[in-house]
Amino acid sequence: MQKFRRVRNSQGQSLVIMIFIMAFLILGVVGMFAFEVSRANLAREELRAACQAAALAGAASLAGSDISDTSNAHEEAVKAAMVVFKKNRVIGFGLNGATETKAVGDLQTTSATGESKVYFEFLDPNNNNKVVNVGDATGKLLRVSAGFGLQPSFGQYLGISNLPILGIATAGVPMLDIVLCFDVSGSIDDQTPVTFVKRMWDGSNGKISYVKTSTTSGATAGAVAEGKLYDIVGPPATGTGLNGTFPQDLSASSTGGVRWPVYFSENSGAGSNAAVGLRGKSNAGSPPGNYPGQGAGTGTSRTFTDLVVNIDGKNQFAGITSDGFEFPDLATLVEASRGNLEDEDTFNNSKANTSVTVVPKPGYQQKYFDLAQVNTQPIYSAQQAADLFFRILNHDTDAHFGLVAFSDPGGTSPTDAPSDWKVDNNYQSAGKGNYPRPQIVLDPTIHSTNFTTIVDVLPKTRAFGSTNIGDAMNKALSQLKNHSRIGSRKAIVVFTDGQPTAGGPLDSDPWKNARKAAKAAKAEGIPVYTIGLAQNAEIIPGEKAILNDWNSNEDSGGIAGIAGNGGRFFLVTNQQNLRYTFENLARQLVLLVRGESS
Repeated sequence: MQKFRRVRNSQGQSLVIMIFIMAFLILGVVGMFAFEVSRANLAREELRAACQAAALAGAASLAGSDISDTSNAHEEAVKAAMVVFKKNRVIGFGLNGATETKAVGDLQTTSATGESKVYFEFLDPNNNNKVVNVGDATGKLLRVSAGFGLQPSFGQYLGISNLPILGIATAGVPMLDIVLCFDVSGSIDDQTPVTFVKRMWDGSNGKISYVKTSTTSGATAGAVAEGKLYDIVGPPATGTGLNGTFPQDLSASSTGGVRWPVYFSENSGAGSNAAVGLRGKSNAGSPPGNYPGQGAGTGTSRTFTDLVVNIDGKNQFAGITSDGFEFPDLATLVEASRGNLEDEDTFNNSKANTSVTVVPKPGYQQKYFDLAQVNTQPIYSAQQAADLFFRILNHDTDAHFGLVAFSDPGGTSPTDAPSDWKVDNNYQSAGKGNYPRPQIVLDPTIHSTNFTTIVDVLPKTRAFGSTNIGDAMNKALSQLKNHSRIGSRKAIVVFTDGQPTAGGPLDSDPWKNARKAAKAAKAEGIPVYTIGLAQNAEIIPGEKAILNDWNSNEDSGGIAGIAGNGGRFFLVTNQQNLRYTFENLARQLVLLVRGESS
């Protein structure tokens, strides 16, 4: 019996020992497995973070690029994403050796510890995130997928070889609904190089003479009226309504508190001055007309009959030839602008043939206006910068656009083109023209971006009228409230070269009107980005006061500050920097749309 008990006790002890050994082994395996799972999850999270950073960098490159070719923009986005991806680490391993693969299946074949591969795709957000080819304009989102080779710490004991860890993230600009309020008021061409000219009949020599007008008053008396429009006329800080091209409003040269006034008169013969009525004289070409029927005489030195743009871009016109059209001197410039060089009969009947040496031919006037437009500043630079802004966002993001061109008031329809006298309301024989001031309303329909319509009409806008910022913002806000897409990010962009000078509809006071519009935008959660172009020092304090982003007081603050919600103010003191400002604004609209991991 005792022997049996000894055998049983021995067996029981062996069983207990075996159980303890098995428990230790099982718990050890479970512990190692849990450690490996935790380590793999950490690696996956770090890899996903690297993918997110890369995708965001690529999206920022895409939205901030000034490359209008979508293929190149996509390629640059991939390069930017790869640079950022390589700067990350996964469980202590640097990703600087990562390679790009052209097949997503390759991510599963990481064969070495710490090896990393990256795969890039562009997606169409308006087609269930369908993958599209590089260069496809619908590819607005960048998806970054990556594989990483993870060797389990206890893999050699457990018989587990290298494991591929996968990460994925998608980034891009979200749906953007943006309305640009674009200033086309009269001051927007005040930096245009011009010359004020008296065109008059020289009876003693039997020909037309072209004399540069002189300024008057103060230390500048007798200075030649040529150079930048603002510098010659010397208007208040808010600028002048006098324009280099139609509608010119030439009488504005002697109003508005100018420092060095010059006076428009289509009759600059003997005895004419600002006090003498504007006695219209017709000619065979375009106005103002002052031949024939005019006696000899030089008139006063401060009067002028023609305001022409220096189409060579210089403060003192030196001549230019373009596409076979010669403009050797002011005489040719004046007659081309009038339309007197289109054919031989017009040339002779206008008596331009008495002083102009070029051979007339069709197209002279149009060539003058084409070259004048390029030199009408800063509106031309602003049009180009805004065009680039629209192109960047249209090529590289999912954006829909609205436009409110404004003077006083903002545009009311796509075909809104107010009529105004071409030369001056005191010279009505010149006739009238229609000058586009369009409002293009947002369209929430898929792919109805308005891009083509806006970039087509934007270059046709011309400077005229006063500045009603509040009305333009009010119209933009109405667009975003009633015509934006569900789930889109909304923003108003205000571009101006001045400050409010006209009120309504929210308040008759121009500044209160603008601030009330900003308050309304805040209530809707819509930021306002303001771009103030200040090319003369006098305008800067006013622009800062009404456009700033640091004062949110509804009675004394800036538009961007009052509206809040992340809006910003950009002060631009050189028209050449406008494009960089619009590019910078595009970059600020980039954010991470969605992150995924697997």
